[in-house]
Amino acid sequence: MKLKDIISTPCGLRYMADALDIQSGVARRMLIEQEMMTEAETISAYYDTLKQYRDTVAQTSNMIDVKNLQFRLTGLKDLHTTLLNLEAGHTLDDIELFEVKHLAMLTAETAKQAAALQLPAALPDLEEVVRLLDPEGLRIATFYVYEAYSDKLRSLRSALEKNPTDEQIFNQVQEEELRIRQQLSHELRPHAGMLRTAQQTMADIDIMLAKALQAHRLSLCFPQTGTETTLTEMWNPEVEEALRQKGKTYQRNSIHFGTEPTILTGSNMGGKTVVLKTVGLCQYLMQSGFGVPAAQAVMVPREEIFCCMSDGQSVAEGLSSFAAEMRGIDSVIRAARSGRNILALIDEPARTTNPTEGTALVSALVEVLKGTGISVLIVTHYTINAHACPCLRVRGIENGAMDYELIPAQEGEVPHEALRIAEQLGIDEEWIEKANKQI
Repeated sequence: MKLKDIISTPCGLRYMADALDIQSGVARRMLIEQEMMTEAETISAYYDTLKQYRDTVAQTSNMIDVKNLQFRLTGLKDLHTTLLNLEAGHTLDDIELFEVKHLAMLTAETAKQAAALQLPAALPDLEEVVRLLDPEGLRIATFYVYEAYSDKLRSLRSALEKNPTDEQIFNQVQEEELRIRQQLSHELRPHAGMLRTAQQTMADIDIMLAKALQAHRLSLCFPQTGTETTLTEMWNPEVEEALRQKGKTYQRNSIHFGTEPTILTGSNMGGKTVVLKTVGLCQYLMQSGFGVPAAQAVMVPREEIFCCMSDGQSVAEGLSSFAAEMRGIDSVIRAARSGRNILALIDEPARTTNPTEGTALVSALVEVLKGTGISVLIVTHYTINAHACPCLRVRGIENGAMDYELIPAQEGEVPHEALRIAEQLGIDEEWIEKANKQI
C-alpha cells in the first residue's frame, strides 16, 4: 500500500506529509508513491539512517550547510522521460542533454555537501558524464553543441558567420551538430542507470532532510519495533495546532495494547476519537518512515490498517451510514479470520442504530474478534460485555475540568457524565433538570 492510498485517512496523515519541507517536485512525487514498510528489519534500518540525518540537523552549527543543501536540491528535476529516451537509443536534443548535464553536476555538488555534513548518501560518480557534456571544463549548467567537440563544426560555423544566407553551409552545420548529439547520446547511454540512481538518491536525501527537520522541530520520536504497542505521551499535531490557535492546551496521552480487542469508553467530548485517530496516525507514520508524535513508541508493523472511524455513507452505491459501517467492520472480521497481521481502529460501531441492537452488535463484535490475534481498538459509549478484554476509559471531569487521561475501567463500564458536560456547556437549565429527574 502506497502513501497516496492512505494519505486521506481521517488520522491527520496528510497534515504531516504536507508539512514536510521537501524542496523538489520529484521528491514529493516519490514520497507519495512510497510503499508502506511492513518488515521490522526494513523499518529499523530506515530509522537508523533517519537518526543520522536528525542528529545532523539538530546541530545549530550545521544549519547554514543544511539550508544550502536544501537550496541545492530545489534544482532536482524529474528526468524520467529523458532517461527513457536515452535508454531506448534515441538521440537526445539540446534540452535533454542540458538536463543530463545539470543532473550530473548537481550530483557532484550534492555529494560534496552531504559529505561535509557527514550524511549517509551513496551518490554515483558522474564525472565522466560531466566531462562529455562540458568539454570546455567551465562547470556552467548550460548546454549547446560546443565547437570543442569538432574542428569541422568550428570551421563550418566560421564560414556560416561570414555567409549567413548560405543554405548549403547552414545544412552542413545542422548535420554536424546532429552527428555530435548522436555520438554524445551513444556515449551517455551506459551511464543511464547511474543517472537514474543519482536522481533517486538525491530525492531520498531531500525526503530524509525534510523528515529529520520535522522530527527535530516537533520533538518527534523514532519508534522501536516490538510484539505489542506502547505509545507514551502521544499527541496529534494537527489537533494540537488547532487547539493552540484557540488558546487551548492539548493533553497528551499514553496507551498500551496487544493482540486482544481493547475497549475505550468515556463521556461524550472525552477525546476517545482523538485517541483512536492518534494511534492510527502513529502507526501510519511509523510504517512510512516519519517521526512519531510521542515521547516513546514501541510498535508492531502491520500488513494493513483498518480505520473505521467516519461516516461511510455512499450516495453513489446507495449505502446508508449503517450499511457502509457494517461492510467496513465485516472487512475487519474477514481479515482477522484470514490470519493477517492487522490493526483495526473502530470508532463507535453501530452508533447509527438503536441502543439495544447497537449494544448487542458491539458485544458480539468483541466476542468474534477475541482470540483472532489481531490488534483492535474499539471506541464505544454502550455498556457492553467486554468478554474479559482490556478496557480503558477517559478519566472524565475532575474538579470542574475534563481530564483526558486513559485509565483502566471495569469490564464494559461506561461513565455517565453527559449531563454534567451539558451543564458545563451552559445548556438550557430546565432541559438538564428534567433529564436528571428522568435518570
